[in-house]
Amino acid sequence: LIPRLHIVTDDDALAREEWPSVAESILLIGGSHVALHVRGPRASGAEVFGAAARLQAVSAKSGGWVVANDRLDVAKALGLPAVHLGRRSLDVRDARRVAGEGVSVGVSVHSAEEVWAAVERAPDYLFAGPVYATQSHPGAAGIGAAALGELVEAAMGTPVIGIGGIDPAGVTEVMGAGCYGVAVIRGIWDAPDPVEAVAEYISFLGQQGVKV
Repeated sequence: LIPRLHIVTDDDALAREEWPSVAESILLIGGSHVALHVRGPRASGAEVFGAAARLQAVSAKSGGWVVANDRLDVAKALGLPAVHLGRRSLDVRDARRVAGEGVSVGVSVHSAEEVWAAVERAPDYLFAGPVYATQSHPGAAGIGAAALGELVEAAMGTPVIGIGGIDPAGVTEVMGAGCYGVAVIRGIWDAPDPVEAVAEYISFLGQQGVKV
């Protein structure tokens, strides 16, 4: 099953000295509920590869996913369970041919038109947003829960994971819009205790009646 909580890194998180140990703890506490996306837009392929490879043994124990975000080459080289495609990535169908059977493929979308285009190529899930204003998209207003619900409807059954400025309390509104799960960057990495924050997000997801 696709995890309900997707935790996405950025260059700042990857550069922190404590990141490897924190990431391992997140996988252990999150178990199969968590997909940890190793993402570093300014990081080299070798850096992303090394970060993801270090987490594989822990994820095998926990049942969580380690995802190569926007790095199909890393997903293929390590045999990761999933790859997430951004705007710079290959088409879903091409990526699936490269990744091989059994690899889940996700895509980021920001509008109904992008949802329709993606769904035609049969991804396993979609990231939709930004739901709320976020530092990851400076100057851009969030689309809000109502528009998010429209994207969920446009996805015609493809699981939609809301992303962008979602704090633990915001999980309620996002899931109420029909999302399958939530994706978080700063809500985890900027938290005083990222591991405790993961537990809080999982708790809020469980309160929505979904299986976590």
